Amino acid sequence: MPKIISNSIISSSDHRDEQQGLHSYYCLCSEFILVIDMELGQLPRRETDNSIILTNATRMYKLHAIQTEAKIVKRGENLFEKQYRLHCPRCSLLIAYETTKHLKGGPYTYIVQGALNEIQGVPHDDWEQELPGTGPAAGSGKTGGEAEAEEDSGMEVELQIRADENQSAAAQARAFLAASMASSSSSS
Repeated sequence: MPKIISNSIISSSDHRDEQQGLHSYYCLCSEFILVIDMELGQLPRRETDNSIILTNATRMYKLHAIQTEAKIVKRGENLFEKQYRLHCPRCSLLIAYETTKHLKGGPYTYIVQGALNEIQGVPHDDWEQELPGTGPAAGSGKTGGEAEAEEDSGMEVELQIRADENQSAAAQARAFLAASMASSSSSS
């Protein structure tokens, strides 16, 4: 009988600090999208759209997404940004974007606010946060009491619109998940 020789190394990670582990993130449709060496909540956010900034030179991560066509986004008066968008391979939800054509080719990758969650199939709390410059009085040029009065009256409408959009997106993700589970169980 042949002799079996193994050069295996056995290690234990019981002493490992939980903050140093890898963190997995999922799309709303439950597709695995990102594994990274730090929690997304601890990373800095971009002021223009509140997206999470991944510094490509210092962060270790694997992003499972499909790059689609570039989009030009207006960021202010005479300010434009070219985004190379990354979408979920399962449901095509916008997950992230870069400002260079090649994945991790530029200094940063930006994760869109509310696109990912650590729990599969559950919308992230970021969906309820307001984007910078999107409040009812933003950009209106009104100050003091006028802006506050408009903000109070428009706040309920804005919150209702956001809640309806979030519920619609979550319902679509749940329907997609249910349909995929039904098709996989019927094929078994």
